Amino acid sequence: MSFLLLLTFLNLVFGSIVSKRSFDAKFAYTSVLSTTWSTFWHNEYQAFDLNDPSCNPNFSYAAVWDVAVAGKAIVDSGDVQKTTQVINSLYKFQNSEGWFTSSPGGSDIYTDDNSQVLWVFLDAYKLTQKEAYLNTAVNLMHLIQTQWSQIGGITWQKDATYVASISTTEAALSAVKVYEYNNDKTLLTFANSCLTWLDEHLTDPSDGFYYDGINKDTWQVNKGKLTYTVGTAISTYSYLYKFTGDATYLKKATKMASATLSSSTFLNNNGAWNNDLCYVHLLFCGFADLITIGGKTSYTSALVDQANFIYLFDKLDSGDYSLYTKAQSLYEQYVKITGDSKSVNYNYNPDNFCNGDVNKPRKSVLDDGSAAQIFYSVVRVS
Repeated sequence: MSFLLLLTFLNLVFGSIVSKRSFDAKFAYTSVLSTTWSTFWHNEYQAFDLNDPSCNPNFSYAAVWDVAVAGKAIVDSGDVQKTTQVINSLYKFQNSEGWFTSSPGGSDIYTDDNSQVLWVFLDAYKLTQKEAYLNTAVNLMHLIQTQWSQIGGITWQKDATYVASISTTEAALSAVKVYEYNNDKTLLTFANSCLTWLDEHLTDPSDGFYYDGINKDTWQVNKGKLTYTVGTAISTYSYLYKFTGDATYLKKATKMASATLSSSTFLNNNGAWNNDLCYVHLLFCGFADLITIGGKTSYTSALVDQANFIYLFDKLDSGDYSLYTKAQSLYEQYVKITGDSKSVNYNYNPDNFCNGDVNKPRKSVLDDGSAAQIFYSVVRVS
């Protein structure tokens, strides 16, 4: 699709629909946060439930990634009591080495999950000043750095063969975030090394975005692309600019941000970012960092419009969130409001519903937590 046609769709949906509807980001954030807690926090187990209680009343621990995403949104609210509960629940995932496994007592360890856990502990430390939280984050940073592979980049799964762009960008972002608290300059060098390696080995020259990853043994590249790698890179570049004063970093962050608003790689034909909430929320965070740290306020309106689109079209009747192309009721609402039935499609997947019933979309703590982080990103720039 041509760039001009993309702009036409942007004007159609965002100009005609989104910008004409009021959007209170703080209300959206606090509302979904309340819904997330009331729906998924299990008081008996003191943990987030993986299951949608309306689909499956049996408790199962949410994956550590889910807990980290929802947990960060909770910590951002400044609620010390709930922050303490979230932190205590996260410690259930920590093994004797200090890593956080995918499930309590499990053996699967993913470095990108651990980076997102690290961010929760740093923010919890900032809120509570409990040194134990900072120590956990710093120790976790050291562990993540051990996963630098023989060909460069950070392995996605501990000691495995796949080197992922997301594990590498999130490790870089973790490094600059930790630097803010301990001033260890080697962390800035490490973060720069991560992004430089990605530029040299996993960047698609046609659009400037990162491929998903590479097998360090076979050098086979997975050419898939997801928005969370871009968002975390934008955030990291913004922090590197803040700490070094090198405008080159800001230029790179700005170039990436602009590309997400003009390239069809991450845009649907209607102008909305095209990834699931669990991936795209980190792109929102990246834009918020670019605006608040890098001073690039010209991106504010784009950030607000993208978040407003999610508020308008991804909110279920229950107050939870799901992608509008996954839930039939949301897709039908989108078509009714916009008159657009061609730029995006709805495809039925029984896994997106309780027992396959299209009238009962399956809710997810990961989607709700992602939506909360999206709206909080707008609060940050408002």
